[in-house]
Amino acid sequence: MACEFSVFLNAGRPPEAAEIGMEALERIEWLEKVLSVYLPESELSQLNRLAVNQSRTISRDVAELMKIAIEVHRRTNGCFDITAAALSEAWGFARRQGAFPKPEQIATALESVGTHHLHFTEEPPTLSFGKIGLKLNSGGIGKGYALDCAANLFRRREVGDFLIHGGKSSLIASGNRYDIDSQRGWRIALNHPEQPRIQLGTLTLFDTALGTSGPANQFFYFNGVRYGHIIHPKTGWPASGILSITVLHPSAAYADALATGLYVMGVEGALEYCQRFPETSILAVLPTKRTGEVEVVTSNLNNQFWQPN
Repeated sequence: MACEFSVFLNAGRPPEAAEIGMEALERIEWLEKVLSVYLPESELSQLNRLAVNQSRTISRDVAELMKIAIEVHRRTNGCFDITAAALSEAWGFARRQGAFPKPEQIATALESVGTHHLHFTEEPPTLSFGKIGLKLNSGGIGKGYALDCAANLFRRREVGDFLIHGGKSSLIASGNRYDIDSQRGWRIALNHPEQPRIQLGTLTLFDTALGTSGPANQFFYFNGVRYGHIIHPKTGWPASGILSITVLHPSAAYADALATGLYVMGVEGALEYCQRFPETSILAVLPTKRTGEVEVVTSNLNNQFWQPN
């Protein structure tokens, strides 16, 4: 998943919490071997090679991932698409070597994108591709799913207070952090997406997950125009207009996927989504006409969870 995962626990609560934390990290490492498209023998890589017009039995992990990916695709009207790998490849972002593609490259890539081409069954768990060239890429949802699995392990072992993050853009928190302030929940600093030394405010997380999307770390310039790595799966062009969007949701997999989907939808679409699905909260950072200044727009977040600086 191209990032480091970290577990934060309250010391000695319970005494075996650190050992359980190692088990959680081992679970995440196992999922890397299942979900990574950069490992040729992973389950997703094998599906990308073998599932064209041929139903394949899939593991429970892949089945659960697909179920969530298809649901988020439906809810965001296709703005999150787990099959958009060809577009990232056309723009060079799949290998972190962004380059402006030719129009025919975008058109060809679009022909190989579309969750509606997937044929998925839950019982028994099977998957097949109805389109040649279709490829799965768990990059927009895999970290979140791994965090959910690790969190579920903690809960089964009756550890109620923890925070786990993957690459700092995806995390899940439960219970409280106990320190001299006896705070409720876990406090997370939200930094300016383009000037990380500037802190915009503080989020307090309690039994919730967080996912953040934005092009701050993956972009390139062509003819003076900046192009980010989040591609609109319907147009084939990088989405723009938002510096970053942070999504809070009870599930880390949903938070992860929605961060991408709502970024693509734009701020108005994201706000409308939050009205329809009140379990989802957002914090969008928007550019302004003044250089270096930003506007912060929130939905379903009150002062208990968000404190701007």
